Amino acid sequence: MSADLPATFRLKVVTPRRLIIDAEMEEASLPGLDGEIGVLPGHRPLMIALGAGTIAFRGPGGSEEFEVDGGYAEIRPEKVVVFTNLAPEKKPGI
Repeated sequence: MSADLPATFRLKVVTPRRLIIDAEMEEASLPGLDGEIGVLPGHRPLMIALGAGTIAFRGPGGSEEFEVDGGYAEIRPEKVVVFTNLAPEKKPGI
């Protein structure tokens, strides 16, 4: 195992309407079709399909999460790019 792993990776989350985030992160969690995928810096290259669920991430500026409705992600050791749709907000009582 290499001691030269970076401390962060670049996370980009893109929807058809806008760029949601483009920042350095320490970790992220993505809703894969078969369950949650955890991502840390230096993760092996991977392409995954996303299901409906929560994207959560933590970086030097704090943590955040939001709901998505499918898509896909390209994971590389230094960068993660997510193409998705934001999940529609649920209305109270529905």
